[in-house]
Amino acid sequence: MRNLHILRIAGVTAVIFAGNFLQAADYAAPAGEHFPLIGAAGSILPGGRFIKPVGTQIETGPEPSALAVSPKGLVATADIGLEHHGITVIEPGIGRKPGTVSHLWARTGHGTVAERADPDWVGVAAGIAFDGEKAIWTSEGPSGRVRQIDAGNGDRRKLINLNAAGSHSSDAADLAYDTVHRLLYVADTANSRIAVIDTRKDRVVSSAALGPIVGKGTALSGLALSPDGSTLYAAMARGVAVIDVHDPLKPLIMETVPTGPPDFVLAGSDRVFVSVPADDTIRVISAADRKVLAQIPLAIPGLEKLRGIEPAGMAYDPLTKWLLVAETGINAVGVVDTETNRLIGHIPVGWMPNRLAIVADRVFVTDARGRGTGPYLRQPFLSLGEISGLHRGTVTTFIVPDANELARDTGVVMALNGFVPLPRAPAHPPSDIRHVVLIYRDTGSFDEVLGDVTKAGNGAVAASPPLARFGMSGVAIGARTQFSVKDAPITPNLHALARQWAFSDNFYVDDERGNDGAMRLADILDHFRKNGISVRNFEDGSGTAVPDQTRADRFIAALGKEYANGGALPQLLSIHLPNDRTGAPADHTPYPYAASFVEDNDLATGRIVEYLSHSPWWREMVVLIVQTDTEGSFD
Repeated sequence: MRNLHILRIAGVTAVIFAGNFLQAADYAAPAGEHFPLIGAAGSILPGGRFIKPVGTQIETGPEPSALAVSPKGLVATADIGLEHHGITVIEPGIGRKPGTVSHLWARTGHGTVAERADPDWVGVAAGIAFDGEKAIWTSEGPSGRVRQIDAGNGDRRKLINLNAAGSHSSDAADLAYDTVHRLLYVADTANSRIAVIDTRKDRVVSSAALGPIVGKGTALSGLALSPDGSTLYAAMARGVAVIDVHDPLKPLIMETVPTGPPDFVLAGSDRVFVSVPADDTIRVISAADRKVLAQIPLAIPGLEKLRGIEPAGMAYDPLTKWLLVAETGINAVGVVDTETNRLIGHIPVGWMPNRLAIVADRVFVTDARGRGTGPYLRQPFLSLGEISGLHRGTVTTFIVPDANELARDTGVVMALNGFVPLPRAPAHPPSDIRHVVLIYRDTGSFDEVLGDVTKAGNGAVAASPPLARFGMSGVAIGARTQFSVKDAPITPNLHALARQWAFSDNFYVDDERGNDGAMRLADILDHFRKNGISVRNFEDGSGTAVPDQTRADRFIAALGKEYANGGALPQLLSIHLPNDRTGAPADHTPYPYAASFVEDNDLATGRIVEYLSHSPWWREMVVLIVQTDTEGSFD
């Protein structure tokens, strides 16, 4: 989706401080200035990269985030994204073709169309496991429940509540199933524990508390069970907990292997593989003595000092002895030779791959964003009482390539991502720019805020004035409680900035929700810090409960007190102004209308820029105003 984007100086990019680590070659987004485009054969993504997956694309529900395979090769995904939660089941095909696909939906809670699912099945989390060929276990997240459903029609078979064993406020996440002993291990992220369910008795029989070792609230991102069922591995905030489950009634936490924050753990008989997206590596742990045997870097030739491959789910192919790794950040599957512990190639798949599995010689990869979706239109559809069907993920399926095919596929991945160096010297940011201020607003599409700007200082603007509900002739809907207001100037400061400075109507953000954008921003700030860039982040995490005026007050006061009288201003300042997300309007508050939140945001933005324009740093500063996500309206 197009993102509101205003720059004080034209031509300055988000790598303004990249002089510390720019390479000798130059690189650019391969799509150039083309608009994003969603197509069956391939898509242009926000940011200018292409996707052109190999093999066959199978449509799932929104954001498939967990993947399971039955003993006979049935494939299922847990779809936890926007609009509609559920499970996609893919039946095995014949020969080189995948079989049939079915969708089992949970209740949405806001639709008017008749739904078949159990009334109490209202959520799906990133945990899924087969129990034979006809039943699927799935976790339900904050309800603290684990549900077994019929793989054919979605009917409930069993429902087990983690809170029934004396725990409270459980959050059921990843699952690992011991098919021999009929034991289901559940990551309870809210209570920092692993719950053990005896599926023959349908109840929790024990648990392993990780809190006393690593602290309550420890993030649990994945579970993996050793092939013999004797050891459970749990991915936590800073490493992997190793749990002896020989006696499932008395699980024993043996130790924690430090790896950095893992995303996924894959357990083999002699080795355990851990993906660490924070530094784009795969750690290899000895199953015997729990020592780190190797650290495999995933890096692009010529761009080794940069990160962003973001390794996630993994699968091992015993025939080739290859480890296949979902590379979320570059829309590919990485191939690691486990005999040499070396990355040997990449395979192009869909947008944001996160989990994968191998069935015989066929690979299945979950792509959270599939082919792409465009703006997040949930609110307009909900206002009509309908469920939007715009958001879909995909499963990319293909046959494991041979060495020649892998070489070809690797070249395709390099080209699709713009990793092929250009025959020109790299551009350098203006030498007089010493500080960047990043003002990141929360949500809202381009057209609903600046759609009424048809011409800017740098040329004509591709916009849609009728959609500018928060523009200079905006509306404030009073519903049944008060008068509605029309032709109101909702965002005069943003419009003034757009008229005066560099302004882009062809700038995009690929995060659909605020949490996604916030996590990606945290990664960017961490990357700057690691490369010697001084950073000050004014994020307060309070959401719309605090006026953006208060945030602007704190920002201005901090700069005046700490830096205006000689203190060294950090090279990068970032401040989050989230109130353009809007909230529930209420009489006798600063926000009588939903548009009041946007006005608050606009005034705070203008006040910050006004303060900076009179500061001693103004002549050596660039200001960027962007959105964190696309959770807005029509565009």
